[in-house]
Amino acid sequence: MTGLFSSCWLRSDLADAVTTQLPELPAPAEGFPWTWWQAVAANGLIRISSPVSTDADGGDALSLSALAERLGRANWPAGPALAVLFEAWVAGHYFAVADGDPERTAVRDALIQGRQLVAVATSEPGVGANPKYLSTHAGRIGDTWRLSGVKSPVTHGAEAAVFLVLAVTARHAGRQQFSLFAVPRAIAGVTVENVTAPVSLWPASHARVHFSEVMLPASALLGAEGSALTEWAKPFRLGEQAFLLAYALGLAGRLGDAIAASGKVVAGELGQAMAPVAALAATLSHLAACPASDGRHEAMLTGALGQLKIAQAGLVSLARQAGLAPGDVSALQHVSFFLLRGESRGHDRLGRQLLDQTMTQGV
Repeated sequence: MTGLFSSCWLRSDLADAVTTQLPELPAPAEGFPWTWWQAVAANGLIRISSPVSTDADGGDALSLSALAERLGRANWPAGPALAVLFEAWVAGHYFAVADGDPERTAVRDALIQGRQLVAVATSEPGVGANPKYLSTHAGRIGDTWRLSGVKSPVTHGAEAAVFLVLAVTARHAGRQQFSLFAVPRAIAGVTVENVTAPVSLWPASHARVHFSEVMLPASALLGAEGSALTEWAKPFRLGEQAFLLAYALGLAGRLGDAIAASGKVVAGELGQAMAPVAALAATLSHLAACPASDGRHEAMLTGALGQLKIAQAGLVSLARQAGLAPGDVSALQHVSFFLLRGESRGHDRLGRQLLDQTMTQGV
């Protein structure tokens, strides 16, 4: 590995291959940049976390995190970077195995080839993604399902051809049970209402999607009935946090390089600030090899958030000392804020514990 990515911590031959020549970033404009998106797909970025073989070998969660780090190192803005990483994770998590279903296979192929987007519809107006308060529901009618409810905000909802909808399908011992459905945009009863998204997140769009007595075939159900929270939703959320952390890792590495190049910071101070960055990289490597079902996974993820918080504080302080422009640090600050908002104070404690272990054992 040479050039810009030679100092990346997360190793992946596949991530190196697909980032050899990244497509030129598009200028923000109205609508979704489909020509650029198809170039991204042709490079293999969207299939990078999918273990299935298509035009080339598939990848895995580590490949996705390694790609995220490289996009941060390449200074890709959050909007394009997160759009790519999000759809790549959708492909790898929800469509890793198409079970021989021709419709599901067609959706997966169109997704990884850049011909369409797939949106995950979990959150609802006023309640977010808290399963206790979600009300979108689906009930059986013979061999079909009838789905009703409203989802918002839905990332990529304005352009998506398919929605992956989390819906209540039963209640057991006072608790709601959820199932996941693949809902085509074009089916009767689906209405998409555009919602203004922050300009900084372009080309990602947000939408409010209404499902009014949508009739679905039995094949629309993904996975086992009633198991969607543990089978789909929670692992997806954890994986999303992991690749966001890896993107932040790349931004932190780039910022460290800029501070070093300024010549205005003592090497020892920079080394101390970069220690939690290296520790974060080690934690992310372990995370990629640890299934989301493993109880240690979420604890390590919480610790990684603490490592990011420590790393960001130290690097931002040194960036000011080095006289770097606010724009040089804003991307790291923004993604860190997004990741750390609403998190418990436990990530500070676990982050320092993991940092101490890493510094003791070596990276």
